[in-house]
Amino acid sequence: MNSEQTIAFLLLPRVHLMDLSGAAQVFYEASRLGTRQYQLVFTAAESQVLSEQGLQLSNLITLDQLRLKKGDLLLVPGIDSQAFMEGKLEEAIHRVKPWLKAFYDLGVFLGSICSGALILARAGMLDGRKCTTHWKNIEYMREQFPDVTVLEDKLFVYDQRIFTSAGMSSGIDMSLSILEEQQGPVVTAKVAREMVVYLRRNDSDRQQTIYLDYRTHFNPAIHKVQDYIISHPEKNPTLEELGSVGNLSVRNLTRLFKKATGHTIIEFKNSVKVEMARSLLHNRNLTLDAIARQCGFDSARHLRRIWTQTTGTTPKSFQLGLRDSLHDSDSAAR
Repeated sequence: MNSEQTIAFLLLPRVHLMDLSGAAQVFYEASRLGTRQYQLVFTAAESQVLSEQGLQLSNLITLDQLRLKKGDLLLVPGIDSQAFMEGKLEEAIHRVKPWLKAFYDLGVFLGSICSGALILARAGMLDGRKCTTHWKNIEYMREQFPDVTVLEDKLFVYDQRIFTSAGMSSGIDMSLSILEEQQGPVVTAKVAREMVVYLRRNDSDRQQTIYLDYRTHFNPAIHKVQDYIISHPEKNPTLEELGSVGNLSVRNLTRLFKKATGHTIIEFKNSVKVEMARSLLHNRNLTLDAIARQCGFDSARHLRRIWTQTTGTTPKSFQLGLRDSLHDSDSAAR
């Protein structure tokens, strides 16, 4: 995706406000806290739309005025699903359908939040794809759109440049996941903390990551220390150096860090280094010695020892698992 990105929200009549506002807030905060700018645009077939909650949304950019480029993202927030099933939104969908296809063909990413998947399905954009939606719409979608593979128990799904998310708040999860892919876990954690939300990951991902775990506390000094450790896995800062980052004495730092995170600083530092090594092990061109140096370990032997203490396994077994996974994927593709 491009360094500057437009995030457009396509609003249909009877749009749900939470579906719209949650995702919009993620990208708004990311523009303030990260290194990438997101331009938020709100569009519709007409210049105003009445939300399901009764709030009139006006001064919208009409679709014929909307300018998107390859790599931008067009999101469809959820609508009142009962109105959809009763056919009350057919005219509105008919008007936006050609725009959805045209933008997709241009290279724009599409996405839906909650029941917004119904709009994408009716427009034919989900045919031959996997998706998810609000739990109460899953069976309906399976019956009405047999060419769409609707998955349950998923927070969000990505397939062929189209994102779909489950119930209302999962639009936030999906947006945070997109943000993490673009700007990394540190910026994503900052945005989540600013919004005071927990970070949930899709169940196809590994459920734990040191970048996002142990961050639900509210101690700003400890957050600063954690951010510094995560941003510099190759370094081995002393307690005095970390204390200066959080403006804390060594005694207060060690006490507050354990109280806030449940772990000692050395445990957290080692977990960050192991997580970094886990990412680098995907690169077959790097030796274990080279990975160890990039993660701040003295040697490959030192990395193996800390890895085993932290995970209960070995780097070699992890690499073998990667190869088996790649083999399975290649077999499935064939």
